[in-house]
Amino acid sequence: MTREEMLADLAYARTLAEEGRHAPLIGGRYLVLFGALLCVAYLAHWALTTGVIAAPPWALGALWALFGVCAGIGCTIVYQRVRGLPGATALGNRIDRAVWNAATFAIFATVAGCLVSGALQRDPGQADVIMAVVFSIYGMALLTTAIIAEKAWLKWFAWAAFAVSLLLWLIMQEQWAYLAASAAALSVLVTPGIIMIRAEPSTTI
Repeated sequence: MTREEMLADLAYARTLAEEGRHAPLIGGRYLVLFGALLCVAYLAHWALTTGVIAAPPWALGALWALFGVCAGIGCTIVYQRVRGLPGATALGNRIDRAVWNAATFAIFATVAGCLVSGALQRDPGQADVIMAVVFSIYGMALLTTAIIAEKAWLKWFAWAAFAVSLLLWLIMQEQWAYLAASAAALSVLVTPGIIMIRAEPSTTI
């Protein structure tokens, strides 16, 4: 192989890498799924805790258990759809998967810590901390993906998630805090998710 041929091959490889870096993100369906589920769950949580809906004490636990079941089923369905899309091995999408996997572990740790601590101290209000923390985690995940995939528009949703987290820390004891979290889930998760879905590559030519 001549020097010119080697340089041509390197240039071709670099072009492929750059194209992969700017490939459309394919994780939008997950954002829509979790954003919609959180919107409904936060709204129901508000209704149960404020007495808008009369329910027994165990209803809150049942609500979030149902959330987990729906999330698991939804992820299975979304995975079946997303795995057929081109661009899964692009840098942006690999980073997106990795950072959201890490975010999921962080959320699980936060939820477990708050629930166990609340149970030990007999303070159910500690669970309210969860929503403030997770929006910071959402912001971190969105910002990381935006930087790596060079999607400047996504940064706005990341900063919005950080702002929501700050707001929720400040209003955590207010009755309408879960209403604010419900609206925020639509704004910082569902909305960018829909944008990503609209930009998804087609599976057919």
